[in-house]
Amino acid sequence: MTTPDWDLARSQFPTLQKKIYLNSCSLGLLSRRSRDALNRYMDLWEEKGAAAWYVEWLAEMADLREQFAQLINASADEIAIMPSISATLAAITSSIDLQEGDQLVTGELDFPTVAHGFHAKARSGVETTVVRSDDRVMVGPAQFEQAISQRTRLVATSRVFFTSGYIQDVSAICDAAHNVGALAFVDDYQATGQVPIDVREVGADVLVSGGLKWLLGGPGITYMYVRRDLIPELEPSVAGWFGHRDQFAFNPHEMAYKETAARFETGTPSVSAIYAGAEGMRIVNELGADAIRQRTSELTSRLVSSLKERGFTLRVPPDDDHHASITMVELDDPGPVVDQLAERDIIVDFRPGALRASPYFYNTPEDIDTFVDAITEITLD
Repeated sequence: MTTPDWDLARSQFPTLQKKIYLNSCSLGLLSRRSRDALNRYMDLWEEKGAAAWYVEWLAEMADLREQFAQLINASADEIAIMPSISATLAAITSSIDLQEGDQLVTGELDFPTVAHGFHAKARSGVETTVVRSDDRVMVGPAQFEQAISQRTRLVATSRVFFTSGYIQDVSAICDAAHNVGALAFVDDYQATGQVPIDVREVGADVLVSGGLKWLLGGPGITYMYVRRDLIPELEPSVAGWFGHRDQFAFNPHEMAYKETAARFETGTPSVSAIYAGAEGMRIVNELGADAIRQRTSELTSRLVSSLKERGFTLRVPPDDDHHASITMVELDDPGPVVDQLAERDIIVDFRPGALRASPYFYNTPEDIDTFVDAITEITLD
């Protein structure tokens, strides 16, 4: 593996000239390349109007599918472009013939979008089981296995938890789902880009991610992988024009689904988000997920050890192998600390009871040291 030029990669992100940015878990930074891509989109809109759809914009959508497929070791025909994780969940659950008494399973540490979508099914008599965490850091595969039953139709969980940075063994959970004939849905929003994945090795039936965070594409764009041999079995009742097999026949008399994962796409996508998302994905693929993981892990390890040396209590995994970038610093009232750090041009975030810092490849060891000095001065001195 060739080590990328991290200084050159860093130079693509103008924000870093003015601030120390340790909040990629909330929003990945805008690169010069994504800004240029957005300008290309607007130039085409201005120059060609609707004619831009038929060549350039549809081609950019196709390239984006290829880029995401490359990143997770899938094929482009297994990728759908969606507006949000909620939309992906709605598409998949609407493809399953859920009956009264059926069970959906998710975890307490998963982003609540999943649980919210599941709970909405209660009006149809479908039960949602939320597997609890004993330590607020992880939920073990054995806990999922215990919760899964013969009534389970879908198990959905994250590969990385958004409030602890724990990298979960989703392969074991996928196996447990398959053992009872349930589908396995992996929410990879907190992981794709910063932690490598081979979706075929993981065994997920569905995997979703998006441009907002580590894939550097901004809001409004989400990617959904659906295993190829499963696609023909799933016919979403949440459907639309972009999912029709003969889209430009404009046939209102039947819904004939595309043979690819694009059958889950609904209305007109945000083309601006596609341009920004494709360029962000190209940056990640060019640097390589393995190299990004190594770089980010080194920065995260430095962050954790420095904070522990200063006496902070952390809510993090017990070892580097299970720790993605997300690092939680337990504080009674983290909001004012985040505000004071922002006054020093150090950008982090917080969740209930903890400050959250999330370094990425474009950060430096000096960024980490400056942050640790600042939070020590604000909270402990």
